[in-house]
Amino acid sequence: MPTKESRELYLLERFLPELFSDTYILSQPAPPLPDAIVQVSGKKIGIEMTALILDEQSREREAKQDAILNEAQKLFEKQLHLPLHVTVDFSESGNWKNLERKQVAGLLADVVKRCVLAVKDLPESQTEFTIRTEAFVHPCIHSVSIFFLSRLTVPCWTPITTFWVPDAPLEKIQEIINRKSKNVNGYLTGCDEVWLLMLETGSPSSYYDHFEKLQEVAFDSGFARTLIGRISKGELVTLQTKRAL
Repeated sequence: MPTKESRELYLLERFLPELFSDTYILSQPAPPLPDAIVQVSGKKIGIEMTALILDEQSREREAKQDAILNEAQKLFEKQLHLPLHVTVDFSESGNWKNLERKQVAGLLADVVKRCVLAVKDLPESQTEFTIRTEAFVHPCIHSVSIFFLSRLTVPCWTPITTFWVPDAPLEKIQEIINRKSKNVNGYLTGCDEVWLLMLETGSPSSYYDHFEKLQEVAFDSGFARTLIGRISKGELVTLQTKRAL
């Protein structure tokens, strides 16, 4: 599964219990339908997801980090089949231009494998475990965190970097809503209503502060509900909206 889709599904699974109290069935339809459809209480609710990414310079660096994580995940899963959430704290000042991507991916996969093998068969680790290690000798990586929870089925390997946190930009969020709203009619061909979930993943180009300011405005939106999922806080922010003209 491509990294983008696997991360979105992982994050969606984290938020579904907060969105739906009843038993639900989750599926991934093909375009032009939304990214996911949740069947709940006899109703089909489409959920279109997109990353809340606005910093293009950071995004270029993250693309290289994503490539490392994607390769490391493949190497790990060839040997062990566990749906892990692996968070790698990358160094912002690393030499990303001349980085040997496959070498770093191999080192990372080996570190995760050794950490997991040390705990996975322990009785207290059968349903959940958390590991953090800073014993990783590479100038581009500060630390590695590993989380396993048996009820989560989709693996997620995520980069993070130390960075300055700006305020959530109202106009940029509206631009994302406008772009996604153009596809609402296509989404509705396979569901009763469709929601937009923008994912603040915690990476440098997708991490903002003062989300309370978003409650002071009403965004134009073609979606039945427009939300921001904050993985860093484990919370959902429901935006006030008015119907887009």
